[in-house]
Amino acid sequence: MSLRTSRRIPAAGRQSLSGSIWRIQEQARSAPDSRYRYTDAGAIPPDVEGVLVLGGDGTLIQASRDLVETGLPLLGINMGSLGYLAEIDLQNVPVALDRLMGDDFSIEDRMMIAGTVYHQNRVLMRDMALNDIVIGRRAMRVIDINLFVDDIFLCSYRADGFIVSTPTGSTGYSLSAGGPIVEPEASLMLLTAVAPHTLTSRSIVLPDNVAVTVEVTKGKAEEREKPAEAMFDGDTSVALTPGSRVVVTKAEKKTHIIKINHTSFVEIIRQKLQEELADYLNKDGFVVTQATISRDIRQLHLTKIPTEKGRQRYVALETQKADSLMDEKYLRVLKAGYVSMDSAGNILVIKTVSGMAMAVAAALDAMNWPQIAGCIAGDDTIFCAIHSLDDTPVVMDKIRGICTGRDGEEGSGAGERAQG
Repeated sequence: MSLRTSRRIPAAGRQSLSGSIWRIQEQARSAPDSRYRYTDAGAIPPDVEGVLVLGGDGTLIQASRDLVETGLPLLGINMGSLGYLAEIDLQNVPVALDRLMGDDFSIEDRMMIAGTVYHQNRVLMRDMALNDIVIGRRAMRVIDINLFVDDIFLCSYRADGFIVSTPTGSTGYSLSAGGPIVEPEASLMLLTAVAPHTLTSRSIVLPDNVAVTVEVTKGKAEEREKPAEAMFDGDTSVALTPGSRVVVTKAEKKTHIIKINHTSFVEIIRQKLQEELADYLNKDGFVVTQATISRDIRQLHLTKIPTEKGRQRYVALETQKADSLMDEKYLRVLKAGYVSMDSAGNILVIKTVSGMAMAVAAALDAMNWPQIAGCIAGDDTIFCAIHSLDDTPVVMDKIRGICTGRDGEEGSGAGERAQG
């Protein structure tokens, strides 16, 4: 597919670049009676084969909704920080355009979802979304809903909101609410409750051939005073009242994204995670850049430990001679990660919280107990070699005393037992 620049230019907004002629929309129109929200698809000449979108991911999402009927592919020029959709930075625009005009690009097809809002069998609104459709209240009051899949009742939720997301939207609001990250070219729907009032709520992943119905129920009187709404990509919205239903299906149309960079989605995710880690390390006094993160993890012996708010943070487990402060840190890591312990001869098998085995093993090594020969750790299991059979119960008693506060008391996971 070749992309050519259009030579049909309205009187408003002209620009010449390297002999090619481009049209720039002069302003956005979002009046209620307008046929479009931001981008006037009717003003695009018929010989145009692609659209450059200047802004961030939000601007590209807006353009995708206005231009979906044209089927034109979109190239996002990022005006801010690194985005998932708008991948071309300002300084790389000339190179990107050369590659674009030289057919050195690929096109990704992104699934969209269509939503129809009903009340008493009357259609209130129809619209599409590239990211998500969110049902909730602007005043951050809880909302009560019933969830149906293909008209079969699935469950009820009492939550701050409910998100029906596409794979593209999995890195947006859905991710903030605890949803999974999904490869953007997949074709499926993600259902995620926002701050649900339950201990067992999990995101639900469904195929793209189902119809998801979210029904607003009555709830408490004081909550009904704050109207609910269904919002499409954080843009268009419609008010909901008890009995309103939002039916979401896969849209017939797709958004086509031009990809100039050959950076994989996995690499973008890794880069995002490294940027977050670099911020934490710099705040703690470690001078690092994104390029040095992988090396820093190894050299600083970084590992994650849980925080009081239920999240995790990175800490540096020094293997040098520890002072009292470091001893306290190792004890905290051991207590936080320990689940249970068994023994087989002079080998201890220690179970930990998932993902914390390496941290607990590092803490055990740093304590320099003479009875321990060494530890090997996986994700949630540690094999700890003890110098002799006589030393095995000594080490087990030490670990029990630290992790339970009382010798002989069992851990929080499986029961502890010694096998001779």
